[in-house]
Amino acid sequence: MCCKIWSMKKIISIIFALFLVLSAYAQSADIITDILESEEVTFGQISYLTAVQMKIVDDSASYEDAVVALYENGYIPIIEEFDAPVPAVDLAYLYSKLWNIKGGLLYRITKGAPRYAFRQFQADGIVSADMDPSAYVSGEKALSIYTACINKYSDFDMKNVSMEAE
Repeated sequence: MCCKIWSMKKIISIIFALFLVLSAYAQSADIITDILESEEVTFGQISYLTAVQMKIVDDSASYEDAVVALYENGYIPIIEEFDAPVPAVDLAYLYSKLWNIKGGLLYRITKGAPRYAFRQFQADGIVSADMDPSAYVSGEKALSIYTACINKYSDFDMKNVSMEAE
């Protein structure tokens, strides 16, 4: 029973993330499907999500365009290969740029350095405390983390969403 509830929560979270990303930012369903089906999410995919939400590229941009835009706007120090898998620490770093995260002392001192962004995500329950920062993340997990960030750091409140048909 417990596993069925957890699976249902996971499915609802993924559907919610898909709905939110598609409706809020008008991103292509093909991009979200591509991310969701990835065994290891790529730097280009996460850069795309990040850059579109930041409105530094439009939703018709390529993964390469998103990586270059993040570099040119000072969010990443070097241009990464767009098709390289993303370790959890870099995923946390890029996602941390999307919301106003208060963070602990070291997070604030280092202006959200990747290591401390990841540690803040662990402290806030966004990622599990035993998650390896160097582990590669699946597309499903990346969208689940994205949803957890929305729930934790944005003013969006799922309680106010009506799930009833009108």
